Amino acid sequence: MQFDEPIIRNLLNRAKAEGVFSRAVAGFVLPDGTRRIVALDTPENTVFDIASLTKVCPTSTLALSYILEGKLKIDDRVADHIPELQTNFRDDVRIFHLLTHSLDYRVPMKTLRTLPPEGILNALFTYQFEKAPGADFNYGNPASVLLGIILQRLTGKDLQQQGRERFFEPLGMTRSGWDPLTRDFNKIEKAEIAPTEICSFRGREIQGEIHDESAWVLRKLFPVGSAGMFSCVPDLLKFVQMVLNDGDGIAPAGILDMVSTNAFAREEFAPLTRTMDAETRKNACTALGWELSAAKFMGTHVSPRTFGKTGFTGASIVADPSAGAAVVLLSNFTYPHREPSADRIHAFRATLADAFFSGC
Repeated sequence: MQFDEPIIRNLLNRAKAEGVFSRAVAGFVLPDGTRRIVALDTPENTVFDIASLTKVCPTSTLALSYILEGKLKIDDRVADHIPELQTNFRDDVRIFHLLTHSLDYRVPMKTLRTLPPEGILNALFTYQFEKAPGADFNYGNPASVLLGIILQRLTGKDLQQQGRERFFEPLGMTRSGWDPLTRDFNKIEKAEIAPTEICSFRGREIQGEIHDESAWVLRKLFPVGSAGMFSCVPDLLKFVQMVLNDGDGIAPAGILDMVSTNAFAREEFAPLTRTMDAETRKNACTALGWELSAAKFMGTHVSPRTFGKTGFTGASIVADPSAGAAVVLLSNFTYPHREPSADRIHAFRATLADAFFSGC
């Protein structure tokens, strides 16, 4: 394919003129394995808060690596790893439900942000579900928080250490991790980090500290699996290309199939979703850990195996194994203030993906 940089740059400039964002970096993995980056009013290695991209880089991808290596089982009971879990249906909650967001948590994490970190965890551990695990798809932060706790207890290392050892250092992701302003490795200067929002909750501009309020509170205990990672487009291109290359010797072979296949359609997992109705199963198209074939941000020129993820701050990954190609977007969509919905950034993500993948 021929990469058309003027078209991409025009899309970025138009989004800026419409006020979708004022800074952005878009990166592309081409089918031949080369990478291209187009930046708007910021250096291409600008560090952004990647928000919910943390759920896949590194959280769920770590979990899938351990599952493939036999260190963790997809049908493990969560309570065996987190004995404090005292929800109803306690014995039925499995790792699978965390990876597919098929737990009936109906509590927005932002409603817990005024609690101390121990209070937030207790609210998750004692939550009373209306539906059984596997009955519904309910995307949110709680499942990824629990998954991150399990990975920390499994390895004895926090997510910062695990991500660094498993992915960031082997891949040369030198500008990725939590706490970019204060960490003792690869510290990033504040001027190199995009401001995320002028935050009414904290009463100041957020730049270089976790934007997600509940993840910010929980960071007093440990990095959580739901949000809080910082990264840049060059680093994330390396990460997504590793997944497209089925682990590339860094993650175990087989990981690409896990992230690009509808988990609710796999026969081996049917017992874990036996109470899910047909309509929910049809609409909740998700892979293990990653979203799958979601036109609202992936556009309409990708294959059904396309996996990806979005982040509240204006971040996204869209990767199509059939094309051997991917798009990564980081932007300051929430600056200076967040919008009522993600409609405008979703529309731009889909337009960007269509412009790129239509030529693949």
